[in-house]
Formats: sequence, structure tokens, C-alpha cells
Amino acid sequence: MLDFDAPHTPADTTDLASLSGDLARAEALEAAARQTLDRVQPRSGAPATSRFKVSRYDIPVRLADGASLLFNARTRSLILLSAEESAAYADMAARGAFAASQVADRLLLQALLGGGHVVGETADELAAVRTSYEAARGAKGGLTLTIAPTMACNFACGYCFQGLNKPTKKMTPDVQNAIIDFVKAQRDLKSLSIVWYGGEPLMGRDSIYRLSDLLIAYCDKNKIAYSAGIVSNAWFLTAEVAAQLHSRRVKWVQVTIDGDRESHDAMRPLTSGGRTFDRILENIEHTLDETALSIQARVNVGHRNVDRADAMLDAFAARRLGERGNFNVYFAPIEASTPESGSAFEERLSRAEFNRKVLALEGRARELGFAGIQTPSSGFAGLCVAASRNGYVVAGNGDVHKCWETAHDPSKRTGSIFEPDALNDSVNASLWAHWTPFDNDTCASCKILPMCGGFCAHRFIYNNPEDSALPCPSWKWNTAEYIFSRAKDLGVVTADQWLPEESTVTAKQSGERQSPASLRASQARVLEKVSRQHGRSFDRAMLFAGEAALEVRDGTSPTGPVEAVEAAAAS
Repeated sequence: MLDFDAPHTPADTTDLASLSGDLARAEALEAAARQTLDRVQPRSGAPATSRFKVSRYDIPVRLADGASLLFNARTRSLILLSAEESAAYADMAARGAFAASQVADRLLLQALLGGGHVVGETADELAAVRTSYEAARGAKGGLTLTIAPTMACNFACGYCFQGLNKPTKKMTPDVQNAIIDFVKAQRDLKSLSIVWYGGEPLMGRDSIYRLSDLLIAYCDKNKIAYSAGIVSNAWFLTAEVAAQLHSRRVKWVQVTIDGDRESHDAMRPLTSGGRTFDRILENIEHTLDETALSIQARVNVGHRNVDRADAMLDAFAARRLGERGNFNVYFAPIEASTPESGSAFEERLSRAEFNRKVLALEGRARELGFAGIQTPSSGFAGLCVAASRNGYVVAGNGDVHKCWETAHDPSKRTGSIFEPDALNDSVNASLWAHWTPFDNDTCASCKILPMCGGFCAHRFIYNNPEDSALPCPSWKWNTAEYIFSRAKDLGVVTADQWLPEESTVTAKQSGERQSPASLRASQARVLEKVSRQHGRSFDRAMLFAGEAALEVRDGTSPTGPVEAVEAAAAS
């Protein structure tokens, strides 16, 4: 057994490659460890009354030679088991509960306990994960704001979830001042994180500059940690603009590039129809050359460009983007997340096809130095601004939302920045407050719940399950492949050890995936809680209609927001 990726311990790839390459030395070390264990902990002294069970978050991946990889989604521990150890582990799992005295290989048991692969018989891991999730969701002292200085955009991307008919107004000084006042009103603030968003936020960069200067000055004076990033199409990201952003503590830029020149220009043209690929890459080159900004290239993959993504990676390599600075690439599916998603309904691949093709692209990106080894998230991936108790999205007109995927739709707003004390009072706000992945049976039984945390609350609340994207992340679709990829890149297994029957699409190692039926059940549960809080009934039609339908008053006095959320959660 090789415990090569222990929880909370960064792996040293050089040592691991050396260890895995010297099998005789590894076996000698293991034999010595067993002898030591026998000497210091005789079998007669083993805690025979202690009873254990295999962790509900363990995910074994069988290998072609009979060995297996064992990953735990709660601790992130990853170990390699020999064929004999794999059989012993399978026996433990089959028993349900077992005593220490029933395990002949005590070194194996010690390793499994150390990595969280085996826990006490009475351990309630689901409750522990929920406690961690709620603590992270309601963590005090931090505030995250996604700010859209304008919803205007100079691109005409057919699949955009905001649609093509975007407003053109820019954020006014009174909205900016209200944001400053909102930040200053936060008690015991220790950190402020800003994400600039749009539309195309650099079309409103004067607001970015002014707000940044005022927020940074306030944070520095009051010893509040400040950080910022921006999501941009990079058309306006000249070297000068990049320097202005960096001087205002923007650390990263996410830029979408959809394939090679031909496919990108067809999918992401200017509103005038002009091409955009070459200017974007030139701006990225200058930004990497002249600032310390990191660039994260997001590639939205669909039918039209999936076979052109390799050529895109070649173009990145030809421009030496990986050598110029901190540049990386990741792939995301084109999905219809709102009714306004346009061509996404036709562009989208099935998730099975997307994940099959993207696995190869991710491997190529790693070979070219545009991506690191496959790594599980360190926290709950689903704890974005939308799910956090201390996160908000502020649109250019002062509307406040919980998710940037609703920022273009005033009917989904939760309040106004001009009425900060009422941000939690609306029905829309209650929908977000009451949603939790633990109310969804598929999430609650999922083996990657401690990593995922529901992944996308928006898709549980506002999506029409029959038409829109389901929320499960790529780790759900590629569980075994990602575990194997990580072990291979760490030098512990080789490509010929992959067992085709372990393909996650069919094997479903982490459990069932979300379905339209499971999402409808989640929406029904949220609506039930919100109806109880506000003292009147809400249905799915009202949910999709938004504020005009939800906020109609019938004379009933709703329960106060904080007390009602707590009461509904307790039920």
C-alpha cells in the first residue's frame, strides 16, 4: 500500500516517482513498518472492542493488474492498494461494520484510518459534512461582491446566457457611493473580495477605477484584506489597461477563448460582426509580458468547436503563452442555464460526450504546461457568491442579486443596494436562503458531496429541468478518470493500468447524477419552505415569473426573515 496523497499534505512528485519506480525499496519499507507495528503493538493488545466501517465518501477505482486506487472525497486522501490489500478492503466494505481484530493486515487498517477511509462505526459523516458546509456558508468576517459596472457588451456570443439584447447604461456615481456605504456598514469585516463582471466590465472601467481606489483606501485604513479579479472578453485589455487593473490589486483575469481563430471568430464576434481572436491573444501577450496579472482562459466547448480546441492549444503554444507568465486553460461545457441562452440549446454536447472529449484536451493542456495535475477542490465548490450568506452581485443600476446568472434579469433580483437593510426580505432572497444540497436526495447520497456542495444553486432554484443544464460538475462525470489522472501524473500508476470498465459515465462510482425529476423535487422543497416563511403558497410558475408574481402581497404579514429561515431549517 502506498499512501501517496495524504490529506492536507502536498505531494512531492519527485519523491513519489522515485518510490513508485523502485518497487523493491517500497516493499522493503512496508515490511519494516509491519515488523515495527508488530513489536510496538502486539496483536493481543489490539482494541478488540473497537468497531469500524468504511467511509461513505470512499471511491475505489480498480486497476487492470488487480490493484486499486482509493480516494476519499471528504479528506482528499488518495492511496494505492495492492491486489491483496484491495481484496482486504473489499472484505471490510462487505462486512458493513467490523472489529479491529477482524483485520489481519493492521498496517493497512492504520493507513485507512489515517486517511479517513475507515471511520468509527457510529460516525455520522453526512452530519459532519453538513456542519462543515453550514459553517463555511455562514462564515463571519468576509464579504464577496460581484460588481457589474455595466451590462453592456461589445461581443455577440450566440450562446450567452444574458441574451443579445443587453442594456447599455453604465453604473452611476450614486450606485458606486451606495456600494461604498454598504461595505462600510459591515461589522467586523476582515476581508473583502471583489469580482468585476458584466456584460463586459471594461466598458465601464471608469467605475472600476473609482470604486477600486475608494475601497482599497478604506480597507487599508481599517486593516481589511482586499483582493480582486475580473471576468472580461479581453478586447479592451491593452497593456495600459492591464497595468491600471494591476495597480488596483486585480490579480487575475478570466478570458473566454472558444477554439482556434476560425471557430472562435464565428462564435464570439463583435456586435458589428468583426473578428476578435487575434486582438484578444495580442492583448493577452502584452498583459503577460508587462504585468503580473494571471490569465485564465476559459474554453466553452460545444458541437461547433470541440474538434478545433486542439488547434487552439497549438496557437497558444506558438505564442509561448505558458512561458510569458501565469497562463492556464480550462474547459467548460456550453450549456443552457437561462431561457435567454440562445444557441446554447443547439450547441451543447451531451455531458457524456463532452467529458469524453475534454479528458483528452485536458491531458494535452497539461502536456503543454497550460494546466496543472488534476486536483480536487480544497473546499466546497458550490459555495460561490450565490450560496454564501455573505456574498452579493450588484448590477449597474443598483439591483442586488445572489447569482451573476440572474444579473441581467431584474425579476430575479433580491433587493437594491439603496435599501441594504431589506436585502434578505424578498421572496427571491428567501429562495436562496432556504436552498441546501442536503435537501436533495441525490446530493445527500453523493460520494463527492464534501467536494461539490451542490455545485450550482442557481440550477436547483431557477432552472427549468426539462430545458436547462443539470448541476453536476465534471468530477461527477469523470470521477474515476480524474482520480486515475492524478495518480498517473504523480508517477504512481501508468497508463496501461487503466481499466476501461471503470469509465465513470457507466460505472457511476460517486453515485447517481441529478435528473429533471430530482431537480423538480428540490424546487418543490424550497418552495415549501418559502411558502411557510411568507405565509402564502408559491408554485413553479411563480418561481419562473420572478418578482412580479412572487412579491404580490395579499395582506398576510410574513414572518421576519432571520427567524423564519431558522424555523424552516429546523423543520
